[in-house]
Order: sequence, then structure tokens, then C-alpha cells
Amino acid sequence: MDQHWVQKAAPSQEVTERRRAKNANAVARPRANFAPTHHPSFVQLYYALEARRTSMTAPMVVQFVSPSAEAGVSTVASGYACVAATGRPSPVLFVDASCRSGRHNIAAANVPHLVQAYERGISIGEAAIPARNSDNLLWARLCDHPDSLLELGSDRLQSLFNLLSKLYQLIVLDSASIERPEAALLSRYCDGSLLVLEAGVTSQAQIDVACRKLKQFGGVPIGTVLNRERRALPRKQVRYLKN
Repeated sequence: MDQHWVQKAAPSQEVTERRRAKNANAVARPRANFAPTHHPSFVQLYYALEARRTSMTAPMVVQFVSPSAEAGVSTVASGYACVAATGRPSPVLFVDASCRSGRHNIAAANVPHLVQAYERGISIGEAAIPARNSDNLLWARLCDHPDSLLELGSDRLQSLFNLLSKLYQLIVLDSASIERPEAALLSRYCDGSLLVLEAGVTSQAQIDVACRKLKQFGGVPIGTVLNRERRALPRKQVRYLKN
């Protein structure tokens, strides 16, 4: 892995604000009033990613992916999305990009996935439904099988993401592990990919392989999130690239 990766806890809001004040070109960002139900780890993760933004008006697509299965990607991605949706003027779109069927309840299964909506020429909004237990957050499936992405082709898949970026300022992809080819493929359509690691389980070799795969497919690995850290006060750590 590149030597310029550094590990540190995600900066608090106060630290992040001080850093921005030192930068004459810092982008002004609104301060949201996060509810007590938001875990501090997800709030820290939100600010760590916001600190990388160069424009608050430009859309951003963030992929959460793991070097191996069962690392808790969905938990981290959904926690971040809930925090990010707080106080925004427009909804955040959370996309289940696992490309697997049979994971959803009947109500969600009757909603077309994003690839279907795009191919049929219907409104993308019909493929997104309000997320449960969260305000200002929409949920959608990308597709139900990896073959759907292959059949769509790279140009049309890029067109789909361009359309989504016009509709939503922030899009969060909950991807399968990097062991699945479609996860690496999707990274090229994102502004950055965060690797979710399972504390005490994910090896350095797995991280290195995942980073190489992302770069091979045109993705941009921007850091890692340490999940399931076993401490008296459990928290997540963010490891991110210097700008």
C-alpha cells in the first residue's frame, strides 16, 4: 500500500473547523445539529469525508467496500448515510450495490431497481423509496444480478451515474466485498472508495490487494474504516489519504 497513508482517529468537528480556518481556500460548510441517536463514530466519519470536499455544490458518490466478506460494510455505510442526510436541503441516496436479489422485504422487492428504471426510461425517482427510521434519506437497489451491469455496458452505466448525480448531491454505495468483480467495477464511477476493515481479522495483505484492484479498475481508494474494534468504549477509526 502507498506509504503516504496515515492512520489517525477521525477529527472531531472542532478540530476540523480549526483546520478549515487555517486554509484560505476552505469551503464553507453548514454545521448540522446531529441527533443524540447518531453514533459519534459516524459523525466523525462524516466530518472526515466532508473535509475532503472541494465544493459543497458538486455531487459526490462514495463507495463503501471491504477487502473480504462479512466486515460490516452495510452497517458503516448506512450509519454514515443517516448522519450525512441530517440537515441537508436535498435527500441523500443510499444504494444497495451488492447486486444480489432476495435481500429485501416484499414492499422493496416490488420497486424497480435503478438499472431497470434507466433501461425502461421511467423516472429514477420511482426506484427510490424513503429509508426506514431516517429522515431525508432515500434507499434504492442498483440491480439484482451482476450480469445486469455487464448487459448495460460501461457507457450507459456512466450515463446512469451522471443522471443520479444530477438528482442527488450525495450518493452512498453499499457494495459487496472487493472479491466480487462488480464491486471493483463500480469504483470507477465513484469519487472515492472507503475500505471497511474488520478489526483483528482483515490483514494488511488483503488491504493491499483491495487497493490494487480498485486502482486497476480506475477507482480511487481514499481511506479505510476500522470496524468492530473491541474496546471498552467501541469506536471506529478512519485512515485516510492526505490531500
